[in-house]
Amino acid sequence: MKIKNKGRKIYKTKEKNYYGKSPTGKFFSALLSVLLIGGIGFLGYSVAGPWINYTRKQGDEEPPQESETEPLEEETSAEMQTESNEMLSVAENEDEGYRAFFLSEYDMSSTESIKIAVGRIPQEQGIEYIEVPLKLKNGKLTYESSAQQIIDSDIVQPEITLKEIARTIKKEGYMPSAHISVFADSTIPKIYPQCGYMITETLSAWQDSSSGLWASPFSSDYTDYLTFIAGEISEAGFEKIICSDLSFPQFSDRDIGELNDLRLESSERYTYLTDTANELYKTISDNSDMIIEVSAADVISGKAEVLKPLFLDVDTIILNINLDEISKGVDTGRTVYEFSGSVSENVMKMLELSESELSDFNVAVRISGGSNNTSDVLRAKDDIAEKGYTSFILG
Repeated sequence: MKIKNKGRKIYKTKEKNYYGKSPTGKFFSALLSVLLIGGIGFLGYSVAGPWINYTRKQGDEEPPQESETEPLEEETSAEMQTESNEMLSVAENEDEGYRAFFLSEYDMSSTESIKIAVGRIPQEQGIEYIEVPLKLKNGKLTYESSAQQIIDSDIVQPEITLKEIARTIKKEGYMPSAHISVFADSTIPKIYPQCGYMITETLSAWQDSSSGLWASPFSSDYTDYLTFIAGEISEAGFEKIICSDLSFPQFSDRDIGELNDLRLESSERYTYLTDTANELYKTISDNSDMIIEVSAADVISGKAEVLKPLFLDVDTIILNINLDEISKGVDTGRTVYEFSGSVSENVMKMLELSESELSDFNVAVRISGGSNNTSDVLRAKDDIAEKGYTSFILG
C-alpha cells in the first residue's frame, strides 16, 4: 500500500454505533410489519427504509537515587517502555499492506469451487487475502442471505452461506475479504422501483442504455438495504469489505431532462455518494475494515465523484486498473489517452495519470481484466511495488 504521510491512518479506530436501531433490527421490524399487513404489494417510497430493517527518546542514565525512589523510577521506566511498544505497534499497523487475490463469481457456487479457485493462486507473491464477490454488479448475491425473505429468491445463491465462505478461506490459510457493488444494481430497482431513478412524466424506471437499471443514492430505502447486506457480511468474519460502484451512471442531457431532478445537476451531488459510503462505514467498522474501490478510467475522467477526502470516513482506496476496459483508450472529454503498451507500461501510465487525484488517500492497486497473461500481470505488480505501491489485488 502506498502510504500518504498526512497524519491519516490506514484504517480508523473501530467504534460501535449505539444510536438507534441496527440495520438488522430495522430490516426485520419492517418484515414483521409487512407480514402483519398481509404481504408485500406496492409499498410506496418508504418500504425498504426499514427493510429486513499509532518515544519519547531516552537520555543518558541518571545517577542512582536514594533507595526509596527506586521503585518509582522502575515503574516510570516500565510505563515508558509500554508506551513505546504501543506506539511501535501502531506504526507497524500503518505499514500493513493489503495483498489479495480476487475470485470470480463463477468460483462462488460452492465451498469446493472456492477451494479449487484458491489452488490457482500464484505462489510466493505474498498474497494474504482472498477477496470474494458477494454482491455483483447486477445486484445478485452469491451467498445465502437473510434478505431473501422479502426479495426475489432468484437474487440469492441458496447453496452457500457467508460463514461457510469465510471458514473455507481460513482453512486454506488465507484471510477472507468481501467485495460488494453498491449502486450498479439492476435487480433491486426492478422489484422496488423507488430504489432506482424514475422518469418524471411516466413514473417508469429509467434505464442506462448500456447497463440497464441503476440503484439511486437518493433512496434511503436502498441505503437501508445496503447497510443490512454490509452488516450481515461483516458479522460473518470477513476482515475487509471493499465497496465498488459508489457512483452515478452516465446521464445524457436527455436523461437529465426526463428525470427532472435538480439534485442530478448540482455541483454537490457527490454528497449523496459520500453519505452512503459513511453509512456503510458505520455499519462495517463494528467488525471489519472498509475500503472503497474506484475505476482508474473514472478517476482520470473526473467521474470518481466519491473521492472527497474531507467528507469521507474511509481513507483507503483501491484503484482498479481494468486492462480490458482501457485497451480501447480513455476519453476524458479533453484528451483521449491510449494504452497500447505492455501490461506493465499501461498500469504505470494509468498510475501516473491518477496520482494527483489520490494524493490524500492510502492506495492499493487492483490489476484486473481477464485477457492478460499471468506472468505479465505479476511483472506489472513488481514494477508498481518499486514505485511504493506494495498493496495489490490480482484478478
